[in-house]
Amino acid sequence: MENKEKTLDWFKSSEFEDKLNTLEEKKRKQETAEKVLVWQSNFITSARYEMTPLEKNIFYMVISMIKKSDQVGSIYRVSALELMNITGTEISYDRLKKATGKMVGRVIEGLEKNGNWLQATLFSSVEYITGKGIIEIELSQKMYPYFVDLQQNFTTYQLNTALSLSSIYSKRIYEMMSMYKNMKDKSFKIEYIEFKKRLNLIDLKTGKDKYPKFTHLKINVLDVADKEINGHTDIYFSYKTIEGKKLGQGRKAISHIEFKIIYEPSEDKKREAYMGSLYERLTNDFKLRKDQANLVLEKYSREEINRELYQINIKMTNKEIRDVGAFTAKVFAVHEAK
Repeated sequence: MENKEKTLDWFKSSEFEDKLNTLEEKKRKQETAEKVLVWQSNFITSARYEMTPLEKNIFYMVISMIKKSDQVGSIYRVSALELMNITGTEISYDRLKKATGKMVGRVIEGLEKNGNWLQATLFSSVEYITGKGIIEIELSQKMYPYFVDLQQNFTTYQLNTALSLSSIYSKRIYEMMSMYKNMKDKSFKIEYIEFKKRLNLIDLKTGKDKYPKFTHLKINVLDVADKEINGHTDIYFSYKTIEGKKLGQGRKAISHIEFKIIYEPSEDKKREAYMGSLYERLTNDFKLRKDQANLVLEKYSREEINRELYQINIKMTNKEIRDVGAFTAKVFAVHEAK
């Protein structure tokens, strides 16, 4: 009887209430992450760079915070506790300090649309605020257009899905697959060597190949990605290797990998995809800022949005609107959003 009373007392205690609030907050954070769509330039998706899974998760959190109205020099604050709540993993202070120390020196390189080969640091500064569990990050000036000025050629994917993948290779492959998931032809070929370079399997300075044998790459990269992505995300992928010219007396070397993608979103994700297309219309066709478009999607149903956009479009056709962005913002009462 005494033990039963103690149990009942604990359920009434502030300690139990604190634990309950923590669990509810954790669930809320996870549910919020499920609704967040991450946007990045295809340049970032296809570029070559090195990161650990923890660094990549911190980077994902930063990307999810970026708004079109942000200026160079903006500081993004990532909460270590929030990251742990969303991913369901414990992260020690030493791991965070080590990750932030490496992030500031990370270099990204890739081919730009104009044919130039860009090499740049991703971050201007990365600072861990001791005692607060906060990481303050500033993107480098050169990288801003690849996150802010996204009119076309961009990749979208779910924040919670990207964060849930354990392997850094799975994360990068998921992004690559996401770049093609909404295209009519959901298949693409990539040079085998380029695929390795994107995943940082070939050291760009020394040329050393981490997995010179395909069987090792299959086991440590492709099989892991298959296990983590297929059946656990909105994407299913398969692949086949394509052989090139025969080298000497041995078998032909692999020249390319061809990936095929099946994108079958759930009903919730179909709705998210639809809302994503509405977001694109609001920002691209009706010139709203990212934060304004997000507010519209939060405040109104898609039927209400489409009805108003139809009326605005008529006025645009009749040349009755001088500033479509300002007019649209006023119609949806988001013109005072900051």
